[in-house]
Amino acid sequence: MKRIKKSVHLVTMLIILVTAIGATEYRRQQRVCTQISVAIEHDGIESFVSEREIRGLLQQGEKSIIGLPLNGLELKQLEHRVLGNPYVEWANVHYDLEGKVHVAVQQSRPIARIIHPKLPDAYVSTTGKLLPLSGRHTARVMLVGGTFIPKLIKGDWNQDSTGNQLLSLAKYIEQDDFWRAQIAQMDVNQQGEVTLHPQVGKQTIKFGKPDQIAEKFDKLELFYQQILPRKGWNYYNGVNLTYENQIVCD
Repeated sequence: MKRIKKSVHLVTMLIILVTAIGATEYRRQQRVCTQISVAIEHDGIESFVSEREIRGLLQQGEKSIIGLPLNGLELKQLEHRVLGNPYVEWANVHYDLEGKVHVAVQQSRPIARIIHPKLPDAYVSTTGKLLPLSGRHTARVMLVGGTFIPKLIKGDWNQDSTGNQLLSLAKYIEQDDFWRAQIAQMDVNQQGEVTLHPQVGKQTIKFGKPDQIAEKFDKLELFYQQILPRKGWNYYNGVNLTYENQIVCD
C-alpha cells in the first residue's frame, strides 16, 4: 500500500512539473517585445551614432519590433543590421524575461582623417576600418595625406602591410597625450615613407618607413627636450629620424 501511495505521489509530482514547464514555455512563446534599451559605449569621444539611429535599424519593414513576439525575432539578423552602421564597431542584441530587447553597441573610434585632393575625405578607426565623415561631429584627429593615400582609401588598413604599419604609427601618436597634441599631419609618399608635420615649430620631421616607432619617437623627444631649447624652436627647418642612433638636423 505504501509503495502504491509513493508511486501515485511521484506521478502527481511529475505531472505538476511537466504542467509547470509547459505553462512556462507557453508564456515564453506568448511574450512580446515591450521595450527597446540601447546602450552605446562612446569610449570618451564624441557620439557619431545615436540611439535613434540604432532603433531605426531594428525596424521590421516600417514597423517597430515593439509588440512583436520575442520568439519571432532573429537576433543575429538584428545585430547584422546594427553593424551596417559604419560607426558601429561591435553590437550585441538580446532580450530578457520581461520582454525588453537590449542593444549594446561599441562605437568605432576615429584616430586619423585621410585627405586627398581627388578623393573624398574619410576617417580611419583604431581597428583600421575606414569611416565616412559624419554630419553629427567632426573628429579632432591627425590628418593623413600624400601620394600613397589612393592605395589606402578603400577597404581595411589591416589588409595592407604598409597600411598596418601606418595604423600602428597613428595609434602610437593617438595614445600619447603629447604627440597627439603636437603632430598635426602625417604625409606618406609612394614608397610608404612618412613625413610628420608638428603643430608647434616649423620643422618637418622625416620619419621614414613606419617602423621602429618607439625608438624614433625617443629620438624626437630628445630633439625637443635637449636640442631645440639650446638652439631655439625655429633654428632648424627639419629633423631626420631615419638613421640608427642618430638625429640629423638641418
